[in-house]
Amino acid sequence: MLCPFCLAEVTFGQTQGRSGPAHVCPACQEYVPALYVGEYRKFPPVVMSAVGYRQHGKTVYFASLFYTLKRLKVATHWPKFLAMGLNEDSLDTVYGNAALLEGGRLPHSTPKNFPRPTLLRLAGVPKQRDGTLVCYDTGGECFEQPEALVQYATFVKRARTVLFLVSVPDLADPARELYKLLNTYVLGVARLGGDTKAQHLVVVFTKADRLADRLKPYGELGLYQEHGSIARLADPADYLAQMHRMSGRIQEFALGELHADHFLETARANFASVSCSMISALGGMSAGDGTGKPVPRRILDPLLWVLDRSLPQWHREWKKLLLGTGR
Repeated sequence: MLCPFCLAEVTFGQTQGRSGPAHVCPACQEYVPALYVGEYRKFPPVVMSAVGYRQHGKTVYFASLFYTLKRLKVATHWPKFLAMGLNEDSLDTVYGNAALLEGGRLPHSTPKNFPRPTLLRLAGVPKQRDGTLVCYDTGGECFEQPEALVQYATFVKRARTVLFLVSVPDLADPARELYKLLNTYVLGVARLGGDTKAQHLVVVFTKADRLADRLKPYGELGLYQEHGSIARLADPADYLAQMHRMSGRIQEFALGELHADHFLETARANFASVSCSMISALGGMSAGDGTGKPVPRRILDPLLWVLDRSLPQWHREWKKLLLGTGR
């Protein structure tokens, strides 16, 4: 089994904790939630790692995702859906971030350290396998040099799908900075003994509410962001098909607006697949002044990409035929 704390493949021992039997990782001596160990096969881990520069929206994305899963009525559209934290730290993160956003406030920036993961069981997501999200978020400084990535972000090696969260409005030179992030990541994973060609890359352009004018020449893409209501989740096949189709449109935006051809070609050469998403975690909410609540746009899309790409290959090929995406 994969220890969510040290990421070693281990056999968990059992000891007596203060409130009953407890599972302990023999490699790092961390207490691992009983539900994680006991139902490992039914809810296998899905590592969800966020890569990106400082202030580009990684921490706010996770906060908005947890807010969406816990506060919005996703179950209205996914009747069998549930999201459940597996330990106290995870409960504090999920409910704490949801409460911050509901009060119009933002979470603090993540420090540069090896993060403790948020463990969130997901079940009932249409056309996806049930599993346990193992969410890692660490400071953007960790992705500025390969050495820092090796020291503070070893979790990236275990991710089957990696999210690059990039705020276009905060890039002075988008083509150069996108390529630098990619180059740093590929070098860092190689030094960790991993292989990016066994991973799927999802490029997530954040803060899309600040891109409205630049999206106008890409009409369908602008409408996709503007109409990003979760109500469409009631038809999951249509939602997923549109999500796949918009990935191509976003890549057209990256080529035409950001001149990111070198970035995209290098990414395709170094990953099993490359997909794109565009989100607004806050929907234009004032930046943490307590005056409004967020209206997340397309916030579930990166999660759905991660779940989709974490499926076994035969399952993903079957979904391609079902959805007619060809991607």
